Amino acid sequence: MYKEYTQEELTRLHRIMLDMLRDFDRICRKHKIRYFAIDGTALGAVRHKGYIPWDDDIDIAMLRPDYNRLLSVYKEEFGDRYTLFSPEAENKYYNFVPILSKNNTRMIVPLSKDVFDTGIFIDIFLYENIPDDRALADRYIDKCYFWRNIYVMGRANFELLYPGATAGQKIKYTIAGVVRKIMSRVDPDGNKVRRMYMKQIMKYAGKTKTYTVLGDPYAKDVIMRRDEFFPIVRLPFEDFDMPVMNQYLENLRRKYGEDYMQLPPKEKRINHCPYILEFDVKQPSDTGAGGR
Repeated sequence: MYKEYTQEELTRLHRIMLDMLRDFDRICRKHKIRYFAIDGTALGAVRHKGYIPWDDDIDIAMLRPDYNRLLSVYKEEFGDRYTLFSPEAENKYYNFVPILSKNNTRMIVPLSKDVFDTGIFIDIFLYENIPDDRALADRYIDKCYFWRNIYVMGRANFELLYPGATAGQKIKYTIAGVVRKIMSRVDPDGNKVRRMYMKQIMKYAGKTKTYTVLGDPYAKDVIMRRDEFFPIVRLPFEDFDMPVMNQYLENLRRKYGEDYMQLPPKEKRINHCPYILEFDVKQPSDTGAGGR
């Protein structure tokens, strides 16, 4: 999906997310939590020394032990300004990628409309242990992705993606709609599927030297060894020093191919394409209304 923002909207969105990142970085440094930029954010740091011009999010990642440390300090450090949507937190989401959402804003992507009331957010991808053997790893990724798909189809509004979809995409969205109806009866809150997924992804925790972002459609393309992550290095990103994994160029080649420095044509550019974007949501005490 892709949305054309006004320059004013995109500039304001970029500024808010960068302020969020500074907050996040400060807390991570304080508690010795390691994280690093991936995907479009890492590519932006390398290719543009900042945001990809049409991008509308920040993608960071960390290993599971660092994420567990983040969970242990989240409410104390972030609770008044941000909400964490995560399988392990009070607030769930339509997928298994945690997001740090800024309170008093709204950024509702189509798949979460009418289900999750999120603010402007940062994606937090989790690198999990997987088998060191590649063939075994591929099968393991497929198992995890099965449960991820069931959870997403049971929670997200795929019918909102019909406008502009191809015939093949519409078939997939229709199947997702059927799954959602079934899951609304057998697992309405997603807890059963969530437990199955969490049990599956923890199978190799701390037992191997190989990692990937389980549940990500590109999981097989971003498999990394532990020594490729560390030591973390920093690259200029706007007026911030962005942490990236040690072998960030190899990671970008795996994800985007050897021509990652080339700008894609407009028809292949993607962003979050929010259904709703609000920069300043008044609180009930300001409006007399109940909730956002």
